[in-house]
Amino acid sequence: MTVNEYLEKLLEDHKLSDEEREEIQATSDEVREKLNNEFGSKIITIKYSGSIAKHTAIKESKDIDLAIHFKKTAFETLEEMYNSVFDYLRQHYAVRKQKVSIGLVDLNVDVVPGRRIDEEDESNNDVFLYKTEDGGRIKTNIETHKKYISESGCREIIRLAKIWKIKHNLKFKSFALELLVIQALEDCEKTSLSDRFKKVLEYIKENVEQVRLIDPANSNNNVADAVQQIDKTLFKMKAEIGLGYIKDAEEGRESHLSAWKKVFNDFSGDSEGDNSRNIIKRETADYGRQPERRHG
Repeated sequence: MTVNEYLEKLLEDHKLSDEEREEIQATSDEVREKLNNEFGSKIITIKYSGSIAKHTAIKESKDIDLAIHFKKTAFETLEEMYNSVFDYLRQHYAVRKQKVSIGLVDLNVDVVPGRRIDEEDESNNDVFLYKTEDGGRIKTNIETHKKYISESGCREIIRLAKIWKIKHNLKFKSFALELLVIQALEDCEKTSLSDRFKKVLEYIKENVEQVRLIDPANSNNNVADAVQQIDKTLFKMKAEIGLGYIKDAEEGRESHLSAWKKVFNDFSGDSEGDNSRNIIKRETADYGRQPERRHG
């Protein structure tokens, strides 16, 4: 098995099944119907977003966002809008308040209430969301987000980055991670999965602690601010360790496949089909010396 075959297998193993997709879709359709029945004429539209809609979902990170866009005159305030939706949903589901959304516990569905900014222009999907943390508001546009992800050509690498994050039990907001990958590959010609993911690791190592990830729908929103500094530091540390494994392989200290498995926290042995699995014997005077510990 080559490294790229291994990465392709990772993508396949963590692929969302049709059954899982249909189950989440059915739940979201049910929620959508309830919202329409309750709020009816106050609603302009309800749109699908989230990782499933953006085709960046994996088994362990799968969600549908129901973005419910209300008319400007539907509620007195954004807070009233948010709380009205929350109070209604908790009559039917176990729910929790999140930063700008309402999570339906264990159902992989988030409801995102928003108020249209310009309801005269139906093609303008800009909305204000209510921020539960400070009672403020934030502008966004889910159609802009979906288009930006779609046109990036980075969906495979985004899914690999999510797998890498899950394998190492790291925390990083999904949308922030999507933007991070796209930014890392901005000037990268489309090459192999391994080349592109290595470039992402290098970008994380050099930039993640001070990175700015500008929301394509709102230039005043630095999405990186939603990620805690400790989580950025842990991202950097894991990227450095992974690049160390890759360097070991490039310098002949172990096979490329073994190194890349370790990048994804997979310490199983190389497959029998990998002809490069044996460590190359060096014709040097200190061959056999215990190497320095490189990765802690």
